[in-house]
Amino acid sequence: MARPSEDRLETLEAMFDSTNGLLTLKGSLVGLRRRLDALFREWAHVVEAEEFAFPPVMSVAALAAADYFSSFPHLATLATRIGPDDQGVARFVAAAKGSPLDRIEKDHLAPAKFVLPSAACYAVYQHFQGMQLREDRYVTLMSPCFRHETSYTAGQRQWSFHMREIVCVGSEAAVRRFLEKYRTLVQQKMEEARMPFTISEATDPFFDKRDPRRLLQRLEPLKHEFLFESSLAIASINFHRNFFGERFALRTAEGEPAYSGCVAFGLERWLYACTKMFGADGNAWPACLKPTTHDVG
Repeated sequence: MARPSEDRLETLEAMFDSTNGLLTLKGSLVGLRRRLDALFREWAHVVEAEEFAFPPVMSVAALAAADYFSSFPHLATLATRIGPDDQGVARFVAAAKGSPLDRIEKDHLAPAKFVLPSAACYAVYQHFQGMQLREDRYVTLMSPCFRHETSYTAGQRQWSFHMREIVCVGSEAAVRRFLEKYRTLVQQKMEEARMPFTISEATDPFFDKRDPRRLLQRLEPLKHEFLFESSLAIASINFHRNFFGERFALRTAEGEPAYSGCVAFGLERWLYACTKMFGADGNAWPACLKPTTHDVG
């Protein structure tokens, strides 16, 4: 199959703020991202995952329970507000009056109690916090995510992007079967589409660096990434063991800390990879990368 010329990607690059990592999509690219999400929702139907829509922010307390700030402090985007008391608001208005406003200094801000998460699945574990599950649960969700990076590239690495995840919470055996099922499914789809990829072991510091349980991650890889053209991670298979079960007091029907795992798809990265491979005309994409229904809302 002939590869499209590089000018097919100019629409991504032309609407990209590389300083701040902000990407704007328009026209057919908006529809193609929506179609990709519809495709991944269909893949979630394989395990009859229930779809959730969570708020785009999470409390600092919830993410702190997951050791987020000892593992990913450099990625965190905090959500706050102008100091809400009358004196704070008046002081900000006075300081901002009559001059261009391109930033708000920290002295005017209230302490941050919420965070824009860097991955979608954290909200799932918070939602089930303290529950004893009667059966293994399968959830899918799509959420905006935010990651501060040292540099940004259109369609590949952005501060703001979208992630579709499929999550399993339950017994260890169920989670392992779930992850193997999706590792096989994603590999088959990419091979059928003739997309060049490799599968690579990766590490995410779910545990604090001083935590001896990190040894388990070195002994048993917990994260595998599908790398488009051996460099861009467009999907990941993640085994969390019972880490989130312990942190969020999630129990199985037998009363043990629940295991969890997730499959994650970066929508803008898939959009980049697919338009690079097959062009911006979705009708020319391989059938295995097209949703079978018209439900793309």
